[in-house]
This record gives sequence, structure tokens and C-alpha cells, in this order.
Amino acid sequence: MQLYKYPDPKIWFSLCQRPAHQASHVEQQVAAIMQAVRMQGDKALRQFNRQFDGYTGRSLRVSPSEYAAAEKHITPKLKKALEIARDNIWRFHAAQKEKEKKITTSPGVVCWRKSVAIEKVGLYVPGGSAPLFSSLLMLGIPARIAGCRQIVVCTPPGKDGTIAPEILYVARMLQITTLYKVGGAQAIAAMTYGTGTIAPVDKIFGPGNLYVTTAKMLAQKEGVAIDMPAGPSEVLIIADHTAQPAFVAADLLSQAEHGADSQVLLVSDNGTTISRVMREVRTQLNRLPRKKIAEKALNNSKAILVRNLKEAVAFSNAYAPEHLILAVAQPGELAEQVTHAGSVFLGHYSCESAGDYASGTNHTLPTQGFARSYSGVSLDSFVRKITFQEISQAGLANLGPAIEQMAAAEKLIAHKQAVTVRLQTLTKQNPQPAFLWTVRNHLLHVRPYSSARDEFSGTNKIFLDANENPFPSSYNRYPDPHQRLLKERISKIKRIPVENIFLGNGSDEAIDLLIRVFCQPGEDHIIVCPPTYGMYEVAANVHQVDVVKVPLLKNFQPDRTRLQQMLQTSGLKLIFLCSPNNPTGNLIHKDTVKALCTQFRNGLIVLDEAYIDFCPSGSLLRSLQQYPNLIILQTLSKAWGLAGIRLGMAFAHKDIIALLDKVKPPYNISAPTQQIALERLSDVQQKNQNVMILSREREKLRKALQSLKTVERVYPSDANFLLVRFARPKEVYQYLLRNGIVVRDRTSAVAGCLRITVGTPEENQFLIKLLRDKY
Repeated sequence: MQLYKYPDPKIWFSLCQRPAHQASHVEQQVAAIMQAVRMQGDKALRQFNRQFDGYTGRSLRVSPSEYAAAEKHITPKLKKALEIARDNIWRFHAAQKEKEKKITTSPGVVCWRKSVAIEKVGLYVPGGSAPLFSSLLMLGIPARIAGCRQIVVCTPPGKDGTIAPEILYVARMLQITTLYKVGGAQAIAAMTYGTGTIAPVDKIFGPGNLYVTTAKMLAQKEGVAIDMPAGPSEVLIIADHTAQPAFVAADLLSQAEHGADSQVLLVSDNGTTISRVMREVRTQLNRLPRKKIAEKALNNSKAILVRNLKEAVAFSNAYAPEHLILAVAQPGELAEQVTHAGSVFLGHYSCESAGDYASGTNHTLPTQGFARSYSGVSLDSFVRKITFQEISQAGLANLGPAIEQMAAAEKLIAHKQAVTVRLQTLTKQNPQPAFLWTVRNHLLHVRPYSSARDEFSGTNKIFLDANENPFPSSYNRYPDPHQRLLKERISKIKRIPVENIFLGNGSDEAIDLLIRVFCQPGEDHIIVCPPTYGMYEVAANVHQVDVVKVPLLKNFQPDRTRLQQMLQTSGLKLIFLCSPNNPTGNLIHKDTVKALCTQFRNGLIVLDEAYIDFCPSGSLLRSLQQYPNLIILQTLSKAWGLAGIRLGMAFAHKDIIALLDKVKPPYNISAPTQQIALERLSDVQQKNQNVMILSREREKLRKALQSLKTVERVYPSDANFLLVRFARPKEVYQYLLRNGIVVRDRTSAVAGCLRITVGTPEENQFLIKLLRDKY
């Protein structure tokens, strides 16, 4: 091994060169062999068997009796070793199977990729002086796991026509029964073109000498795929002062004995380490049966002294070794810097031989610097990736205009027309609401739970259908699952058809179900505009749906420009707005909501109007018919004074309501809740009077708070609460709490602010007195 001390990076390129070969001469020879096999088939194979391997027999295929005879030559210890290797390699490669995953790239457009086994594969297993039965394990196992229909193995025969018993035993172990006595470039030619005996394959795998590698490259020109350009074996070892010289020397020699054209490199930041390793190499070399081969390889090899380990890794990345061993104190840290290598071995006890045989990783790796662009053999090497896509009518309606624009820009009018004719047909035959494009596809086909009373309507008095307690009491029967009477009452008050009403356990249930129906976990996202009601984000997190935050402007209005820019974001399904907003109390401008509804064709606008009764002119209920992708949430908790029964309402297009009803729990609104709500809804006048009183109190409380020195600002409010900025909000909060008044600390949402709900006149007066007494 030639030693280079602190070489200038400018000459690294020359140091990274592999041993030179007469490539043009070899290619001419191989091309002639390939052509002979192509033209003469089996006749040429027999001729080359005589010429290169000394085998004069006519039989090319291994017979069943030869498999059986081979087992007699395998010792029990070797059988056990092969079983351990097989199990580890199988386990590692089986874990590489990819689960087919369907991705909704945009509403109604589903794409996925499927792994399909390559039907016919050819495995080349080197024989001769070192029959590499381990290569058959490395290639045959992933081929079997992938499900390749036809596995052909070629390996050189001995002069007597025998194949190494270890190779035959492994083939039988892997249930591979098609094995031929053909080696060298002629074997690659046979698997490329096919002969009378050997069928052509779709892809060729396996290591080999320069002739085999050249034949594989020529086969690739003929349209037959290969695993990678794989030439003579190589290893680069980075060793620091902690390296064991005997270990490193053994690793260098383990690659050098592969062949005279192999190359090994030692890179270290410690001159003493290099000296000790080179002495150890000379000592161990004399004990090797393949000493002469290893000596020739060492003549092609180098030891390089660098300034530090960072430089060592940089040189390794420039060389891009087949095998890289990190014989250093902190191999994990160094491994993070590796960008070009076939397989990496970390630490003093991770010898390259383990990867060659039994650790589980594959030893068929890129050489000659091809590790910069090729990977080693894996399960993926034996499969093709086929992409699929399925576009629904709604999906094409959504995506089609973009395709038309792009095709027109490229002046490919036939491409554009392929979309246009379909869109025109869709418009005539099946106009669908845009929001249906956003539904999680499988939910359209889910059958909802059918409760005992779903189909019942009438005056029947004997119920033997729901396993209830038959003895009469106030609540021994299940409630109406469809809340018919309650919806009819709400319909009259709100002037909204029953089919457009959903009732939930508070508005929170509607929020949860909307995310569940329209958002694919792990893929889709919603937009919220903080500071706002926190349950939107909580519900999304529960369903593993990402939350994108677009903060309100200084005037507490949505950032309309930014929202409009984000409307075409892939995976955006819902935008939540709160009006009047919680905790700021202001109405969202109606034109902002309408503009978003118009432009957001791919999703839904959810407008939470929980406090709208305190500002009647602000509701957008009358706009539902105009905007089918608008959903409005309201509640009986605030103005109606029914927070304790937890009844929320969602008003939307009938198909959205049908979807929510499909996934809601059975009997989600209890009988007492329905009864109490019906009673309260019968007195609209009382509700209006309460709203009027609270609105007057809100104004009185606002003026009183604004007059206090500790209050910096009281924000305008269209709700039944006030957002108040205090000079010392935390102190005020604790002071009120000690005196029996609970307000909401919103300093995390709006700096310095507490949110104060408007109470009764007496409660409001007590609050002001406490604050005046203190501040």
C-alpha cells in the first residue's frame, strides 16, 4: 500500500481513481461473446464452457439429483450458519415492503403507487476459485419476497460440470429450481437474449469480474435492466487512534482477497495508527491461502494520512466507496457526515464480513464510485413502481380548469380538449355542490348506524324494539333520534328548512364532526384566525389534522389578502371564522365572509355565530342558499340562557347536514334537552327581552370600566362580553378571584387583556365597586 501524507484536496481526484483496465479491449471481447450467444444460442454456451471453464458436457441445467447430492457435502455447522444468515437477510428485506397508500392530492383526485414484482429476473452468482453462495442468498431472498414469478440463476461450472454444493444447497433452501451451468459474459448474454435452454429475463442481478460487468452494461443497451454497475470489490476504512490495528488489517485483507483488481484504502488522522495497521497487514497476509491475489490488490491500494476526521469523511465522500468502515471512537457522529457510500459499518466490531454474509443487509453494492448515484440491492430492486390515479366527477370539476390553463399555455390543444369535453358533460349531467369534493371519500359509502327509532313515526304505544325498560317513567324511552319537533320549532324561528339544520351536543359536536367528515387525518389541514375560539384547534389536533394559523389584523378582522392567497393550498378543507369573535367581541365583515365563500371552491367556510343574537343584523343565515359551502354555527347557550343543556345548531346545505347526521352518535340529543329547549323556544319574546337588557348592561359596563385608571382600553363588542386591557391584568385577575368574581384571563391571546362576561345589573355593579375600591 502506498502512503500519502496530507494530500492537497486538489489531487484527491487522482487518488480516488480505481485501478485502470483495458476497457476498450475487454468490451470488444465481450461484445463478440454476446453476439455469438445471440446468434448460436446453446451451441455458443457449450463452446464457451469448454473454452473458459473446461467443461465439455452438453447439459446446461442443474438436475434435481444434483441438488440432492449437494446436501451431503454441507456440514451441520454450515447449515446452521446459512439458516441464521437466511433468517436475518429475510427479516431485513421483508421490512422494506411498502404499504400501498392512497393520497388525495386534491378533492376528488386520488393517486397511489403500487409495487409489482418484476416477472423474470436473472441472478448471476460468481463461481470459480471462490463460489459466492452468499450472493445467491443476497439476491434470491429479496426476489422471493418480492414475488418474482421466474428466477433464473447462472453460475460457472467446474471442469467436471459440477456446481459448488454450497450454491446448490442455498438454491434449494430458497426453493429456486432453475439453475444453469454457465458463467462469465456468456451467462449474461444468455439471460439477455435467451437460448434454446435459457429463457430471457427482464432484469439481471449479481456481482462479477470486469467481463461480467461489461456484459451487463451491454445488456442494458439491449433493453434489459441491471441492478447496478458493479465491478471489483473495494473498502475504505477511516481509523482514528482508538482503532485496533489487527481488526483494520483483517478488514482490508478481506476485500483484497476478492481479486487482484480489488482496491482497499486506509484513511486516518493518526500516523501511528497507519504504521501499525500496515505492519499488521504484512503479518496477516502471509497466513492467507489467497496471498498472491491479495498482494496484487494491495499494489492498487493506498493509505492516506489526513489532518482530522472531518477531512477523512470528506475524502471518503469524494471516493464513494462500496464499503465504508468507521473504526473510530464516535462512529455515530461521523456517520451523519457520510453522503456517498454503498454500505457503512460503524464501530470497531462492525466488520464488513458481517454485511457480506449474515447481518441482514445486502452485499450487492455499487462500486467504481457509482455509490454517488446508485443504491445497493434491496427489495425495491425486484419490483416496479406503478402509479395509479382515480379522478371522480367532482375531482375533475375541481382540477380541470387548472389542466386546461396549463395545456393551453403549452399549446397542446388536444390535451386541453380531453378535459373540456368532460367538464361540459359534467355541467349538463351532474351539477354537484362544490363542498362534496372535500368529503373524505370513504364516508360517502359508509352506512350510518340505524337506531331503533330511525324509521318510526306515528302514534304507536307499544315499543318492543329498543330493549328499553317498559315500566313508565319520565325518561324510560329513548329520545327522538331526529329531534323532529325541536327542529321544526327552530325552523320557524330561524326561517331555515328542517333539512338544513343539525343539532349537536353544543356547537363543539358540530365542530368535531365537520373535521371528522371533511378532513383526512395526517394529510389535510384547517385554517383558524387567532385570537379566536380554541376548540377549533383542539378538535383538529384530536383528529390529527394540521392547523394553519392566519392571525387577525390589528382591527381584529381576518387578513383577507393572506387567506385568499392560501385558498388553493392542497389539503385545505375548512376555514373557521367566529363572528362576533371570541375573545375580541367584534363582528367579521360580511363582505369578507362572502368573498371567501365565493373563492374557496375547494372547501368550506365555517362561521361560528354563537353570540350573534346580541347583534341580529350581523347574521349570514339568509345567505346559506347563495353559498352552499357556508356552514353557520349557533347555540342556545348565550342569548337563550340554556348553557346547561348543551345544545348547539349547525345550519348548512342539506347534503352537509346529511353527512353530519351520518356520523353523529345515535340519540346525541337527550330527551330532557329536547324538552327543555322546546319549552324555552316557545317564548321568543322573553329571549329578546333578555338580549335587550344584556345589551344595555354591556354598554353601561363598558363606560364604567373605561373610567377606571387601571383600564387601558375596552374594545367594542357585539357579544355579551367585553375584552378589557388592564395595566396589571394578572393582579386584577387574582384580586377579583379572591373576592368571588371569576373572569377569563386572555393575556395569552391578546396582550394585557381579560374577558369579562356581562352579568346581571347587581353583579356588574359589584364588579365595578370592587375595582374602584382597589384601583
